[in-house]
Parts: sequence; C-alpha cells; structure tokens
Amino acid sequence: MPLLDISCDDLVVADPAYVAERLGSDTLWREWWPDLTLTPSERRGREGVRWAVTGAAIGTAEWWLEAVRDGVVVHWYLRVDPAKPVRGRAVERLKERYVAAYRERLWAFKDELEAGRAAGERRTGSDPAIVSGEDADPSGDPAVPQTPGKAKR
Repeated sequence: MPLLDISCDDLVVADPAYVAERLGSDTLWREWWPDLTLTPSERRGREGVRWAVTGAAIGTAEWWLEAVRDGVVVHWYLRVDPAKPVRGRAVERLKERYVAAYRERLWAFKDELEAGRAAGERRTGSDPAIVSGEDADPSGDPAVPQTPGKAKR
C-alpha cells in the first residue's frame, strides 16, 4: 500500500461531458500539480482518466466521474509514495498539501461552472433529478417509485 492513499469526492453541478472534457486536459494537471508528472495510462472518456505518476511522488492518480442527478461527482484518487523519504508528521503535511491543492483548484473550477446558480437549484437545461433510476411520481415527488401498469393509490 502506498504511503499516501488519498481520495476526495465532490459534486459539480454541470454537464458531465463538459466536466470530463475539461478535467481530462493534460495541461490542467501540469498547472495543478507542477511537481508531479502525470502520464495517462487509461483515458475513459466521460468516466475519467487514470495516470502513472512520477516526479516528486511515484504511483497512480485517477479521476472517476460519476453522473449524478444534474451534475457529476468527481472522485479523485492519489496513491503514491514520495520520491524522497518522508516520515512522521511530514507524511501528514504532505497529504494535507495535496488535498488542499486539489480542493482549492476543484472548488474554483466548480465555482466557475456553477456561477449564477443558487444552491439547491437544478442546472439550467437539465432533466429533473431521478433518484436511483426510478421514475418520478407524476406529482413531481421523485421519492415515489412507479410500478409499470399499476395505478397509484
């Protein structure tokens, strides 16, 4: 198991295809983590990218994009060992540094894409949110599943 095993999950209320396109950019990663060299090992389109990581740390990184309601959950993983020996509290500080850099940049990206949308409002132009793949109740209550061929009582 790598010394640093980091995962973060954040909802971005935006078109999943657009988020995948923007987050899949190689230049973006060089800007976000200039001390890491990320070489794509698997490009999965709308589902994200996996990288081999070298430079200040050695291991893997991944974006897994999961379409949810009217946006996408960005799952970020960084599983690396520092290239130089690190022990004790320095390991935690390094982990905190990578998480803070990710959150600062991803939240700025999220703010850019969600500008003008009030919290809790559906994304403009999106379909109504469907929970767990169930059809929404005709009254608009998404929590009431509909059974085909049966009337609601």
